[in-house]
Amino acid sequence: MRNLLVVVLLSIACTHARAVAPAATKPGAAPVRPPPPDPRTAASELSADAHALLRSEGELLWKRWTTGTGAMPSSALAEHPRLARKESLDFVAAALLRTSDPVESAALHLLHAQLLALFLARETFAETDALERARAALSFAAPGDARPDRGERDLDRLLTDEPVASRRAAIALAEAKAAQALLPLLLVRDAALTKAMDRQGLGTWEQLQERTHGLPLAELAALAEETLKSTEAAAARAVSSSAQRNLGVTPDRLRRSDLPRLVRSAADASFTGGRALPSARAALGDLALARVLVDAEPSPSKGARPLALLVDPPSDVRLSVRPAGGFEEQRATLHEVARAHGAALTAVPRWELAQLGDGGAAEAVAGLYEQLAGDPQWLREATLLRGEPLDDLVHTQATRRLLLARRAAALVLFEIRRRAEQLAPDATAALYRGLLQRATLAVLTDEDAGRWALESDPFLRAATALQAGVASAQLERALRGGPAPAAGWWHSPQPLLQKLWSQGRSASAMDVAHALGVAALDPAALASMADAQLAYLAPEAPPPAERPDYKFMQGDRRVRRKKHSKKKR
Repeated sequence: MRNLLVVVLLSIACTHARAVAPAATKPGAAPVRPPPPDPRTAASELSADAHALLRSEGELLWKRWTTGTGAMPSSALAEHPRLARKESLDFVAAALLRTSDPVESAALHLLHAQLLALFLARETFAETDALERARAALSFAAPGDARPDRGERDLDRLLTDEPVASRRAAIALAEAKAAQALLPLLLVRDAALTKAMDRQGLGTWEQLQERTHGLPLAELAALAEETLKSTEAAAARAVSSSAQRNLGVTPDRLRRSDLPRLVRSAADASFTGGRALPSARAALGDLALARVLVDAEPSPSKGARPLALLVDPPSDVRLSVRPAGGFEEQRATLHEVARAHGAALTAVPRWELAQLGDGGAAEAVAGLYEQLAGDPQWLREATLLRGEPLDDLVHTQATRRLLLARRAAALVLFEIRRRAEQLAPDATAALYRGLLQRATLAVLTDEDAGRWALESDPFLRAATALQAGVASAQLERALRGGPAPAAGWWHSPQPLLQKLWSQGRSASAMDVAHALGVAALDPAALASMADAQLAYLAPEAPPPAERPDYKFMQGDRRVRRKKHSKKKR
């Protein structure tokens, strides 16, 4: 009886299926579409896809950086095409509306920002690609060159190494004239970006920046303006001192072409090859770095600059260092080792919180350790610098620190104002010139003003540099207990830094301020720490001056002795 019942039920089900099937396959009938996916399920799948993309990009970048071979990291996106589609943005936005979990909400906000950047990159690919190709192909000739085969990346090195002011000016002029060819391409790229956002209903550029940086643009502009005002007096002292010491000129004669040499270090001999990484390890400790894959081989095919690569923190963090020696290597190594150290200590429940976001807090801590290269106490521990050479390095680093923060502030104001006021190209160049002259205290020529297309950034990355620079100074002031030098804070574990590192790249510079118990970033901290560096005088007397050697002034004639004839007896 039970078997008979089963047969009857099966026959009814088959009859119903046969009755429905012809209706679905009638010519001209609309196909049956699957139900729309649940937004939270779709967002979870997109999250896994984005995570895989970042890992693939990290592997490709690591190979190219350490071997100089392999595909470009951007090629990994071809295997994850749905991440750059508008419907993916919509799924994540819908999932945000359906969650009440604060951790999931924070992760989805970061994921949405990442997918938005990928989508806009796809929508403006042709215009952005044309601009980037032109930037990569930009070439100019330095004095004495037979052909214009210098690139933009050569500019700082050329200006730093050139001792003659007139030749530096000629190099900067040649580069500025070549850069003016980028302006039409930049305007086309900007128009394409605005059009894509309008067409897809993504809001204005201002709204995009506020979502990205988590701060109203008015507050960001106010921070930039306050940074310029608060550090003006300290910057004037620092630039005046460095101009006379490193260039032999008064500050009123300073030009844009002089700025790289203004902050050049003359202490390279005190930073021997192979010592940068051990010195950084000693400052940070080996506990977290034991989890980091370190490639310190001196291979000529590797990238010359140290690089911390966060492939999948905290489990997969890598550090590439090519030992060469010199002060710049030491400074950069401190920065990158701090980034790797912090990434290895990340402790968050979702990968988005570890890898996405502007990383303002992590950058502030990395900047804090980078500033050890200008800390007299650390320099005395790690090097044999003493007396006047030590003073010179400390004062030069104070100048560099101020100019970097002030320049970032100027670029933030430039980008916000030029878009808000919708300025014509000539007026934009005038705005750029005025802000950069104010920030760097150096004179810009008309040609210098025309190179603003090189520095325009639709994603306002200068905002992160500005906030991290100010937050770094606040951290240093707190760890020192004030602007005056005290016991080396790097000798003992710092729970405050551990807390910031544990939050991954999702922690912003404002989180640094909140961790310090204050409501906002304070540019006055930057001025006070720079003042302390500028006031430093080594307790030792300057090294004794060597006695001048005047042999080089003697001619090449041999001294002839007068021959005396022997008298015959």
